[in-house]
Amino acid sequence: MQEHILHAIRKNALIPAESLVLVGVSGGADSLALLHVLQQLAPVLNCRLHAASFDHRLRGEAGADDVRFVQHTAEAWGIPVTIGAADVRALAQHEKLSLEAAARRARYDFLAAVARQVGAARVAVAHHADDQAETVLLHLLRGTGIAGLAGMAMQSPLPGHPDLTLIRPLLTITRAEIEAYCRAHNLHPREDLTNADVTYLRNRLRHETLPHLQRLNPQITGVLAQLADIAAVENDYVDSQLEPILRRTTRVDGERVSLERDQFNRLHPALARRFVAWAAAQIAGSKQDIEYVHIVAAVEVARRGRLGAVAELPGGLRLRVDYEAIVVERAAAPLPEADIPLLDEGAEIPVTIPGVTPVSARWALVAAPEAPGITPPLQANAGGEVARLAIPPGSDVTLRTRREGDRFAPLGMGGHTQKVSRWLVNRKVPLRNRDRLPLLIVNGDIAAIAVGQRWYIGEKFTPSANHSYSVYFHFRQFS
Repeated sequence: MQEHILHAIRKNALIPAESLVLVGVSGGADSLALLHVLQQLAPVLNCRLHAASFDHRLRGEAGADDVRFVQHTAEAWGIPVTIGAADVRALAQHEKLSLEAAARRARYDFLAAVARQVGAARVAVAHHADDQAETVLLHLLRGTGIAGLAGMAMQSPLPGHPDLTLIRPLLTITRAEIEAYCRAHNLHPREDLTNADVTYLRNRLRHETLPHLQRLNPQITGVLAQLADIAAVENDYVDSQLEPILRRTTRVDGERVSLERDQFNRLHPALARRFVAWAAAQIAGSKQDIEYVHIVAAVEVARRGRLGAVAELPGGLRLRVDYEAIVVERAAAPLPEADIPLLDEGAEIPVTIPGVTPVSARWALVAAPEAPGITPPLQANAGGEVARLAIPPGSDVTLRTRREGDRFAPLGMGGHTQKVSRWLVNRKVPLRNRDRLPLLIVNGDIAAIAVGQRWYIGEKFTPSANHSYSVYFHFRQFS
């Protein structure tokens, strides 16, 4: 087994020469065997070791005894050791996490702190082939894509601490091989009785599901490990295809990530979905648990949605269709002013119908009346939201900013009016934009208000079967 692990370490460049490796040790068979193997291989690899053991304070004195066992063992083997503890149950309650998730976070935070303290850039843990099989099955049960099927990698960033590298030298070794190694080398690991508790899903997979699958196929662990390897390689390939596109045409700006719309529409569906997931992770600062249904819906909106169309994503994020880009951003982020039509404060601009009325250096208002039986072809080429208003021929139509005392009768209020100032507050329009929003005025009344790339039409100007006249409006951005 030592030769097998040495080959894996060299093949995957897990441990550079002259490096210090922090080894996470719980006292169980897996981590005890890992520490012993690395101690035996250290002279060959020209590396140094430091052990670390963490008490989650979930098992009382038994957990404390495990940590003391690791400390005594490491000291007996001449390996420096650091121990630590945290109240994981309290962390879970405070952060609203499951016990498993809280324990994982606390454990990795401890390992990261010790690694930085002792100067180790790599942290070795004892995940093995059976753990890999369980992980793949767990991801399948929860719903996963190709990245989830890849399971765990031989090396990856330490969760929550991307400046450190997590390595898994035992990932191709089975639990049976590890237990045989412990017997052969007279190692006496500790037993964690919670590993038999099948109320935890992973333990149920370990003790119930995998044994059943092994009766159907005795090589199931190897088969699932093979699936993980195939998925990992193909996942890397998909990433490699997306990476140059992101480098050339993607803009990352704090609360939003944007990709040129034409470029997005040329992406294969696999890459389009990958972009949405990647962009969400860039904004959130970590990988987001975005379900398949959210990804697919977001891509559909991006492909077919009109300008301003939005797909909500978990974690307070959204995908938005902009004029020139597909944007993934925080839902609370205000629209960039360059991407919305705004007027100069106090502006009042006569609107030409039919015609194109310039309203700023970047925007123009396009207006086209509807002839009997003919719908203007605006919706086919406008790109943005088109507003259809009932406006009698010969009306006096202007575009202006709001004034003190302005009132608006939006659709759905039965003709009752509301102060425009209050209406803008209710719509959560950013304060800096309220005095620059375009108000469409018809014969002295507010017929519509454009907020961002969306029109809000007044009750009086909403077309119905009684109207034989209407005008289509949309904003067009100058190239």
